[in-house]
Amino acid sequence: MYIRFMPLHLAPVLRIGVAATWLLSPPVLASFAVMRWRHGERRPGWKGVWPVVAASAVLLNWLMFLAFLLAGQVGGFGSHYMTTRLADWFLLLSIVVLIVSLIAYVGRWQLSLASVLVLALWVGGEMVA
Repeated sequence: MYIRFMPLHLAPVLRIGVAATWLLSPPVLASFAVMRWRHGERRPGWKGVWPVVAASAVLLNWLMFLAFLLAGQVGGFGSHYMTTRLADWFLLLSIVVLIVSLIAYVGRWQLSLASVLVLALWVGGEMVA
């Protein structure tokens, strides 16, 4: 008896890898920004709190995207798909979080990149062909 293995095609593996990296990198980037903030790169006053606020907002927004994705409220990237109106508010929140991330002094590029990735997730989840 011969066992036939299906050849592993590179395109689906790359798509899954890019999608997984895109989906999982915002919390990692936000964690790196908070670690930099905790290890001494703090500004005095209210400016020193912005990185934590931005990281918390990115994580909350990311968790809400995952919840909506798992509940079937967003998704269907590039297909005909109906989304909930509440997802529009989270898309707007993503833009606000991006602005807050740009204000943060410590971990600005990590927080900004994480915010852009979450914003792109919301835009992709809302897009219909």
